[in-house]
Amino acid sequence: MPRRSLLRTALTLGAGASLVLAACGDDTEEAAETTAAATATTAGGESTGESTAAIAIDGAWARTSPMMASAGAAYMTITSPTDDALIRASVDPSVAGVVELHETRMVEGDMGGMDMTDTTMGGMDMTETTMGEMAPAMEMVPVQQIDLAAGEPVALAPGGLHIMLLELAGPLEVGTTIQITLEFANAGSMVVDVPVLDEAP
Repeated sequence: MPRRSLLRTALTLGAGASLVLAACGDDTEEAAETTAAATATTAGGESTGESTAAIAIDGAWARTSPMMASAGAAYMTITSPTDDALIRASVDPSVAGVVELHETRMVEGDMGGMDMTDTTMGGMDMTETTMGEMAPAMEMVPVQQIDLAAGEPVALAPGGLHIMLLELAGPLEVGTTIQITLEFANAGSMVVDVPVLDEAP
């Protein structure tokens, strides 16, 4: 083969090899970009998973109620890993007809028109306390939600925040357990087993 033909063939092969290498380089870069994007997506998913870690419930209990009481209260300590809020609580109708989030507050003056037919108020037993001894007075008010700061335990306890059970279907008796469904603004819903006790565990 003439020398000029050999040179032309070599140049042609070299150009072809360069094109193949260039194509491989594009594929490699594209694959690297795809892998990086997939890694970023996975990292984002893991971050989302961490933000929805389980909310911790400790010391849940409900105070036993007298036979004639139409209301009761439940307590617990709630800790959320992220900023959240308890926005609703519910129970089976066989336990109570209405469930509300309440807070017991101290107010000046008398009790006004508050219905004192029940012997519990915010879960505090009123049978051993006369109205004359209550100064300042206490009142229960419904709250729209109970805010939960990340990592900060929030106590639902007698005389403070609590879950109010109204229109009880029957008395809350020691030795029984009720289920309360808690609904959070971000974490969704969870069911908590709440034992009925005479006093806090």
